[in-house]
Amino acid sequence: MKLTTKRFFISVILILILGLLTTTTIHKRYSLHAYSLAQIKATGACLACSLAGSDLQHVDLSGTDLRGANLKGANLKATNLEGANLNGAILIEANLYRANLYEANLTNAVLSSADLSKAYLVKSNLSGANLTEASLSRADMSNSILKGANLSKADLSYTNLHFTNLYRADLTKANLTGAKLLNTHLLESILDLTDLSGIDLSNVNLQGTRLNNVVYCQTQFPDGAIINVGCPQF
Repeated sequence: MKLTTKRFFISVILILILGLLTTTTIHKRYSLHAYSLAQIKATGACLACSLAGSDLQHVDLSGTDLRGANLKGANLKATNLEGANLNGAILIEANLYRANLYEANLTNAVLSSADLSKAYLVKSNLSGANLTEASLSRADMSNSILKGANLSKADLSYTNLHFTNLYRADLTKANLTGAKLLNTHLLESILDLTDLSGIDLSNVNLQGTRLNNVVYCQTQFPDGAIINVGCPQF
């Protein structure tokens, strides 16, 4: 009987200790997030900080220095990041739906599988950024810079790419359905295995562009020719 009672009390003590540790851990996590957000607002910077999974939707982070920050899986829906410095930031699977990234610095940022649909990326710099399998559907990327960016398998359907610089960018298997490419710079870029059906390339610089196994259906080239190759209708 005494042994059973002793075991009972030991079990109760262990449960209490475990509960205390769990509560402390949760409190620390909450405090870290709260401190980080307060720090951002107070200093305008959060260099290489971890905000992974944070809910920052609708927050005004315009002009904030977030170089190297970890924002993996963060909710940045409709967040104002105008002029923010996100150089080298980790934004894997982040939600940037309708986010304002006007003139933001996203050079070498990792945005693979991120949701940037309907985002405002006018005059942003995404040179060297990793955008593999990212959703950029209906985003406004006009006058942006994507030199050497990786856009393989990215969804660029109905995206505004007017006057965008895609020099040496990799768009292998990218979805360009309905994309707007007026005066888009595609010099030495890779467009292998893309579907360019209905795309107007009449004012696009394609010098040195790699176009292997591309589908052309009523695709207009710079010389005015309408090309149909690999098109089911022909």
